[in-house]
Amino acid sequence: MLPIFIVVPLYAFLGISIKFIDQAYDEEMYSLKVANLLAAISGVVMGGLMVFDSPFSTAFFLAMIISLVLAKKIDNFAFRLGTATSLVALCLLMLVYEVVFLWGVVVILLFAGFVDEVMDGVAHKLKMHWAMDWFLHYRPFSDMAVIMLAFVGTIGWAYLVPYFAFTFGYMTMERFTPMEIGSSVKGVLLRAVHLRP
Repeated sequence: MLPIFIVVPLYAFLGISIKFIDQAYDEEMYSLKVANLLAAISGVVMGGLMVFDSPFSTAFFLAMIISLVLAKKIDNFAFRLGTATSLVALCLLMLVYEVVFLWGVVVILLFAGFVDEVMDGVAHKLKMHWAMDWFLHYRPFSDMAVIMLAFVGTIGWAYLVPYFAFTFGYMTMERFTPMEIGSSVKGVLLRAVHLRP
């Protein structure tokens, strides 16, 4: 296990990167070159976390990858690159380091993540009350699963911090996207990565 002060920013980085890539390809708001570079870096980071922060990160990211595959959400080059890079890094590092697989946790997180992805897709397609729309876009089922695992003692409560850092990073990037950027710091950052017209 890695120290929590290292794990938390790495989880936040992955949350931000994944949403950046999603917006670059789906909304055409960011440079695809930057998205692809982030995907490669994120793949290495994710693969490293699965090895050096085993067993929670191993279970969490494996479940996330499998659920995204099942929900057909790995639908662009950057996501395929990031996924492949993370799995290759995992396999190579496993030749040297021991990795613990908590398959029960993987199954629980896999199911919760799959439900989140499917219901998020439903929320995109159907008109519904704003509260329900927000609830489904938030992807709450994975949160419930992680809290339940901590409550029964399968994982340590400390892992709620990196988990929610990932969620916070993802949602922060998502919230930045529709904002008026003007002369804000975000505007400077977006111009630096060649925001598309």
